[in-house]
Amino acid sequence: MDRKGKIAVALAVFAFLLWNFYYSRVTEEYRKQQAASTAVAGVENPAAGGTLVAGAVAGGELKGAQPPVAAGGSASAQAGSTAPAPGEPKRVEKVVVGGVEWHFTNVGGGLERVVLQNHRGEGDGPIVLNEFGGVPVGALTEAFENPVLDSYAMERGAEGKEMTFRRVDARQLEVVKKFRVGGGADAGGKGDSYVLDLEVRFTNRSAGAVTVPNYAVRLGSGVPLHAKDLPTYTGINRMLGGASKFKDVSSFRSGGFLGIGSQEVPLWSESGAVTWAGVTNQYYSTIVAPVGAAGSEVLARRVAISEADWKSFGRSGLSSTPLFGVEGALRMPMTTLDAGKEHVQRYQIFAGPREHRLLSALGGGQEQMLDFGMFSVVSRVLLSSMNGLKGLLGSYAAAIVVLTLIIKSLMWPLQNKATASMKKMQALQPKMNELKEKYGNDPQRMNQELLGLYKKHGVNPMSGCFPMLIQIPIFFGFYNMLGKAVELRNSAFLWVKDLSQPDTVAMVLGYPVNVLPIVMAATMLWQMRLTPKTGDPVQQRMFMFMPLIMIVFCYNFASALALYWTVQNLFSVVQLWVTNRQAAVGAQSVIASPSKRK
Repeated sequence: MDRKGKIAVALAVFAFLLWNFYYSRVTEEYRKQQAASTAVAGVENPAAGGTLVAGAVAGGELKGAQPPVAAGGSASAQAGSTAPAPGEPKRVEKVVVGGVEWHFTNVGGGLERVVLQNHRGEGDGPIVLNEFGGVPVGALTEAFENPVLDSYAMERGAEGKEMTFRRVDARQLEVVKKFRVGGGADAGGKGDSYVLDLEVRFTNRSAGAVTVPNYAVRLGSGVPLHAKDLPTYTGINRMLGGASKFKDVSSFRSGGFLGIGSQEVPLWSESGAVTWAGVTNQYYSTIVAPVGAAGSEVLARRVAISEADWKSFGRSGLSSTPLFGVEGALRMPMTTLDAGKEHVQRYQIFAGPREHRLLSALGGGQEQMLDFGMFSVVSRVLLSSMNGLKGLLGSYAAAIVVLTLIIKSLMWPLQNKATASMKKMQALQPKMNELKEKYGNDPQRMNQELLGLYKKHGVNPMSGCFPMLIQIPIFFGFYNMLGKAVELRNSAFLWVKDLSQPDTVAMVLGYPVNVLPIVMAATMLWQMRLTPKTGDPVQQRMFMFMPLIMIVFCYNFASALALYWTVQNLFSVVQLWVTNRQAAVGAQSVIASPSKRK
């Protein structure tokens, strides 16, 4: 690769890294600008429809919504009422299967929260899904905003894994909701712990026709795991028209230019054939999928989580700047039932970690929500390899180290050839400079003479770039995979407590001290010192900025990425030391005895 080619590659990588750094800064500033926003946390556009099976009948429609009552936190984190109807006490029943606690409530007839005992969160407590939400997962409402959550009769099944909810409204429309835990596909012996089946049965007990409106099945809420999580990881996923789509919490705005002058979108929706929808953060999701049918619309809104709410749930690290979560629902088509008729709709609900194998076992393309990007094939191969090595070695840190060594070993012949070529180029540098001085005013003649020089001595100027070009998809494959691999959570290594988070060892003047990225940059400089110098001094100085760029790129990312890059740097140092000694002799012999190839 010639000078222009190398500069183009370096500038492309630099632009990508700069954009990631810029985007993280912009989102942080955006959070600060929204600190005083009340539109997000407030309740707008009150519903006029009430819940699916409650309210007075007027002209064939349900009327008379009541205002929401916050529960389990301040109003800023709530989206609807969890208070029981007057005179009916709130009840919560817990079903435990395989380390997963499913907490059912009669208010709204659904899942108040899901506790994942085998997954540790902040403060060594368990991960809780729908932790900040006010609307149960699986609740049915006509309105999305300001829903009224009426009480159901709740009955526990004989086996202990089944919960049944019943309610009859003023029109004699009976709703029976039956949840069964562990009814889904078994993924590797434990996937069914995160899956439950929901059967909703509408029965017309009246003497005339009754219309079941296009109700919304609630998805609960998704919130960040940590105060410093990038907003691009939290949002709502949906499978629409056969394609997985994602909307993160930073995109609930419209208008303006580059985010300036944009306005908050209090309610977002998208119509079409929705085969599943889910709320998610970086590592955990709650997904609702209709069985044998499709939803007609997916709805979502962004909710603010104040410092008081965050701390009330045992979290820390949040300043006065609010965090944002997302609340979602899947709307189903309207149905009309004649007297005595019934309509049954089944759903599969997943609440658990975003492991590729677990999502794949659901069978509806839910694994696409991981979205590994343009190098998805590379990411999937790396993820499968890392999990396989972890099973053999017992440690994800060891798996990353060994996987890196395997990759670098496979690339050893190509890297050797590139190093030898660069050594030859370095030895030819004086002759190249002579040609540049002699034909500096005639670029075409100079290029001809340089090509003749390369051919005479059997040098390929492109060979030094091949390893770098191969490293690009591997690096970004690791980047996309490690940023979404829930398997890395709470995996320790030396001083690193969690490979899925930065390895912060201290805070200095409010800034984190992360060791691995600094070690990574140092080993990168070491590698660059051993790499044969080719090209002009300007080009060489430009490449000296790469360690600084990599620090910016990896500093606040999962420490597993810095571990991978550090190991590959150290391997490269050893490889360069060996090949430089071999290539030095070869380069001098080639210069002394030019190639006879034509």
